[in-house]
Amino acid sequence: MEYDDLFKIKPIYEYDILNSNLAYVVRENKPIVVINGEKINLNGYADSVKWINKNKALITLDPTGEEKRKILLWESGKINSILDDSFDNNSPYPINSGFLFLSNREDDTIHLYYMKNYEEIIKISKGKLPVSNFCSSGKYVVYSQGIYDNDIFISDLYGNIIDKISFPNSEQYPSSSQCFINDEEFMFLSNHKNYLSLYKYNIRTKQISTLIEENHEIYEAIPYNGITYIRDNNGEYEILNNNNIILAEGYNSELKSDNGYLYFLGSSYNHSFDIFRFKEKVEKLTNSMENIDNRGFVKPKKVKYDSNGIEIHALLYEKSENDSKGVVYIHGGPDWECIDYFNPEIQLFVQNGFKVICPNFRGSTGYGRKFNHLNDKDLGGGDLIDVINSVKLLGNVKVAVTGGSYGGYLTMMAITKYPDLWCSAVAVVPFVNWFTEKKFEREVLRQYDEIKMGDDENLLRDRSPIFFIDRIKSPLMILAGENDPRCPVEETLQIVKELEKLGKQVKYKVYKDEGHGFQQIENYVDSIKETVEFIKEHCK
Repeated sequence: MEYDDLFKIKPIYEYDILNSNLAYVVRENKPIVVINGEKINLNGYADSVKWINKNKALITLDPTGEEKRKILLWESGKINSILDDSFDNNSPYPINSGFLFLSNREDDTIHLYYMKNYEEIIKISKGKLPVSNFCSSGKYVVYSQGIYDNDIFISDLYGNIIDKISFPNSEQYPSSSQCFINDEEFMFLSNHKNYLSLYKYNIRTKQISTLIEENHEIYEAIPYNGITYIRDNNGEYEILNNNNIILAEGYNSELKSDNGYLYFLGSSYNHSFDIFRFKEKVEKLTNSMENIDNRGFVKPKKVKYDSNGIEIHALLYEKSENDSKGVVYIHGGPDWECIDYFNPEIQLFVQNGFKVICPNFRGSTGYGRKFNHLNDKDLGGGDLIDVINSVKLLGNVKVAVTGGSYGGYLTMMAITKYPDLWCSAVAVVPFVNWFTEKKFEREVLRQYDEIKMGDDENLLRDRSPIFFIDRIKSPLMILAGENDPRCPVEETLQIVKELEKLGKQVKYKVYKDEGHGFQQIENYVDSIKETVEFIKEHCK
């Protein structure tokens, strides 16, 4: 694969299906909406599309990557603005004569709202904690609210609470946007027994029933031909129907049913994200990598290792055990994991003679609630040790380190706390100073960080790479988005300023009109090329 091939790849980001009518978001020169085959170019980055009926759909648009999203109405080819203000309005869900949506329009957090008749906005959720997932039957609204101790609330469309599902010190979520089995029963996920498992709740009888409990996380479920769900098996998001595996590999998500078919998004090590459907067999409806030769791509091996007494799982990419160079690729989050999906950056590293290890350090998802909480009040501590210990799986080779977002933070921690280990480093949209990050990041992350990391000033200073910049020995490059609301560009500029004071060189790029990640195709391709070439140059 050549760098120019990246311009040809057109992954599907999100989709909706209604009576076999397909609408989706695809990245071309930027993310755009396609409705029934018609491309809709808007002034900004398309985020989502939801059918109202065959002639109407709701589109979410992020104009500049700042996550101040607006909601538009598509009606038979015409576009009208529904919600366009200074807030982040997203995740619209058509219902009755209006739609549900999430927004930070008050209370300095994310709440759930109902826009009745496309005119009156009614606040549904209460309190000061953020709402994440939700679903609705038309009569009832079910939503998850909280941070690491999420409860499920059942309410009507006017915010009147009917009931609540709560287990101590655990998280509860609706199973999907199609969580209702019938008018009175819905499915939900809970990790009160460690792994996210599937349960059913009856609103009338208030009865909870166990549907599926396994030693794997379940991330989605819908009532398709019984129960169809997604199970995480060490980075393979398997699709199962009534315990029978439909698809066993790759990263699969967004389960939906329509006209007797199961629809989903899927990607694997050798193909980007496409829309699939299933009845008796799996059919691919889009082709994100047309004219791309994928025969040389490498499937990751599932490996594990001991990290100071803790078992850590990882994905290892290699063409030959004799490769003399390696890359530690650190995932973001930290509530995320290494997944078997198409990662062109990793494949290009392998193509250029590097082994790549992606460790699921403590605090990653996919291995139960207890493992996910091993990094509480310890970000940049034990998880960094797990990253360092992953190097031994690469053998006696020159090793670089890279990652984005929280992975960018751990990259900076790695080169300041363990400066002699690396031949080069690339930090993508990182943060480096807990004091400024907590002050300027967007509201819901500020809430998350208060719970996850706390406010011990000595700890925050010790875990802020900015105070240890003088220790850096390896060549460093930083890539940032001008409008990033999660890891603001000021975090990158702090690094540049401190290194310049020390008379040290640093290469950096700030991409205009980009946020937390690079949406414009030329910036996306450039960021991958710059990363791979920088590490190649300094790790010969």
